[in-house]
Amino acid sequence: MSKSTLWAVAMRPEGYSPFKQTPAASKEIAERAVERYRKMHEKEGNNFFLEIFDDVIKVQKWHGTRKDHIKKLFYVESWFTQAMYQCFDLKTAERVFKFDEIVNCYKKGSSPLVTRNFDEAKQFYGSGAET
Repeated sequence: MSKSTLWAVAMRPEGYSPFKQTPAASKEIAERAVERYRKMHEKEGNNFFLEIFDDVIKVQKWHGTRKDHIKKLFYVESWFTQAMYQCFDLKTAERVFKFDEIVNCYKKGSSPLVTRNFDEAKQFYGSGAET
C-alpha cells in the first residue's frame, strides 16, 4: 500500500444513500474510529444498528483531493479524547456513563465538566437534584 493513500471514515445516514466521507489521518486511526462507534452502539444495546453497522459505517480510501483531505481532516489522535455524549442532569449521566465513554456534563451557572468518571459527574450535579 502506498504511503500516499489517504483514508476516511465513511458513513451514510440511510441504508441506500451514498456514503459521506470524513478524512482520517491514517488507516489505523480510521479503523479505531469505526471501532469506537461500534463499541458505543454495542454498549447502548442498539442491536438493530449493529446488524446494519458494516453497511453504514466503514473505512474507505479517500475519494477526494489531497488538498480537501487536509482541509477537512477530522479523525486525528486527539479525536479519541473528545466527548461522545452530553448530559444536562444526573439521570442522563447515570445512563450514559455505563457506555464507558467521555461525557460533557452541563449545569446552568457552571462551566462544563468533561469526564469519563461518574463519581465526578455526581459531585458536579450535587445530591441528585435536576438542573
